[in-house]
Amino acid sequence: MTVSQCVFCNIVRDQITVPKVWESASVVAFRDANPSAQTHLLIIPKEHVPNFEALEDSALWEEMRQAAMGLVRDFNLTAGYKLIVNGGKYQHIPHLHWHLLGGELKPNP
Repeated sequence: MTVSQCVFCNIVRDQITVPKVWESASVVAFRDANPSAQTHLLIIPKEHVPNFEALEDSALWEEMRQAAMGLVRDFNLTAGYKLIVNGGKYQHIPHLHWHLLGGELKPNP
């Protein structure tokens, strides 16, 4: 998959429009199109980083951490949340993304 084919890169470039709930110079967050919980947000770097293993930039790591912390606060999730990073066969889109889930979780099918 090329960067031009990456759905998350297309969101970053506004070629696919989604309501963003967080945005900084290097990170953007938005609601998951197929949520697994009452609150299900995706946090992604604007730069195409293919997976967790490829995240070597400590400043980007810190900015993603700050976004997650801010979203936990903004969405009032401090009573309970999950921050999930999938990799390998469990990562369906080859662009690093964190899932932030809170509230009532939907049962697995």
